[in-house]
Amino acid sequence: MKPLVAVTRNGYIESLHWGLVCAADADGKVVFAIGDSETKMFFRSSAKPIQAIPMIQAGAASAYGFTAEEIALACASHTGTPSHQKVTASMLAKIGLVEENLHCGIMRPYDEEEDRRLLTERLEPSLLHCSCSGKHAAMLALAKYRGHSVDNYHQSEHPVQQEIIQMVARFANEDQANITVATDGCGAPIYLLPARKIAMSYARLVQWAQNEHHQLHEACRTVVQSMTAHPEMVSGEKEFCAALMRNTGGRIVAKVGAEAVYCLGIRDRHIGICVKIGDGNERAVYPAVLQVLRELGGLKDDEFSRLEEWYHIPVLNNLGQRVGEIRPALGAVRLGLSVS
Repeated sequence: MKPLVAVTRNGYIESLHWGLVCAADADGKVVFAIGDSETKMFFRSSAKPIQAIPMIQAGAASAYGFTAEEIALACASHTGTPSHQKVTASMLAKIGLVEENLHCGIMRPYDEEEDRRLLTERLEPSLLHCSCSGKHAAMLALAKYRGHSVDNYHQSEHPVQQEIIQMVARFANEDQANITVATDGCGAPIYLLPARKIAMSYARLVQWAQNEHHQLHEACRTVVQSMTAHPEMVSGEKEFCAALMRNTGGRIVAKVGAEAVYCLGIRDRHIGICVKIGDGNERAVYPAVLQVLRELGGLKDDEFSRLEEWYHIPVLNNLGQRVGEIRPALGAVRLGLSVS
């Protein structure tokens, strides 16, 4: 891994976040890299757009009348707002199931306003607050549509999860037997893959979405169009994923993953990008993503200007004073280096 992001104080580098970057086309050819592109990493929640494909391809989304908002939520790590909860509940109602059928676990909402409401009203968070509830509702939809049990749909041996890993292997052009499967934070399976294969998966997602002759065209198009039409469902109104997709007019489809994983596809160039911060600190991933997009010419000047708050993130002290920033540092090699 290489230094990607610096945390500065008074113009000097105080901390460095190391990581790797890989940009690849749909054939897996690397077009830009920092670090070893064959380094394996867990796909984490960046895999969600791919995990949603089997549900759409099978016909479940159409059969249950899922809207674009609901498809976007199936790909989401949402912040647990009332809107997110309402959409998840709608998905469950359409498939004849209830909140208790979700096996995603309960977590406090990321949305600060909703979290304050729960505290003020002395309420406990619910399964609908879980950032992965939309993904789990989509998995339940596929299980119900296929006639499988909905009790253990999240376990790796379940037919739904076997269908999903087969799709992940197809996007990554990887032998399924070579994919190590672990358990994600929400209890569902997650996959260990080289960064290049993950980047290629996103390149294929955006390329196949435009290739009307590809078998997965309609499913890929549905995912990409739903995510870019409703970016607030994919994350939250104030989150980077929503800001990136909205401020590029949907030209970029993007999804964060836990432990500072970030993946995106540039739709008009059929390029997929995977970024991983080695120490797992999410504060570093957004400046890195924007710097990589600048290096690749993936952002127009006006687009970058609207996203600049994520490029140089202020470091504030207890008095609210700006004393430094979190910023890209692709050339920084040591602590204490002046960046002023």
